Amino acid sequence: MINKDIVTGALLIGFGGWFAWEAQSFPTMGGMTYGPGLFPTIAGLGLVLCGTLIFVTGLLQGAPATAAPDESPRSNWPLFNALAVIACVVFFAFGLDILGFHLVAFPLLLVLLLLFRIAWWKALILAGFVTMLVHLIFYSFLHVPLPWGLLEPIAW
Repeated sequence: MINKDIVTGALLIGFGGWFAWEAQSFPTMGGMTYGPGLFPTIAGLGLVLCGTLIFVTGLLQGAPATAAPDESPRSNWPLFNALAVIACVVFFAFGLDILGFHLVAFPLLLVLLLLFRIAWWKALILAGFVTMLVHLIFYSFLHVPLPWGLLEPIAW
């Protein structure tokens, strides 16, 4: 039986490489040293890097040990997590303009991290840090305003 990490890593490497390759064909804008393909190229190369790490980890682990079917009861937890991620994306899409980025992103990240069994204090710190980091990247570096929603009176 083949290790799933090898397959997942290979798929991520292929998809990330294709993504970065296609981003190179995006037209450049006049007067700018970089164009609209910069961010997709970075994302594609990030996928290639992550895929490589997963692939190498799978190679180092070898084939997984198989257990008898009746020894490991199946859990619905992965299905619940997948449905929770989909529900959070839908809530994010509909609540972003009304509530604002900060009031949507922070609680959703916190809920997902807790569902993925991260310690509550780590989840709280990570959700706050990631929310502020995304705000900083979009607002300060990319000059893309994120919706403030209910926090509009205190927007900076």
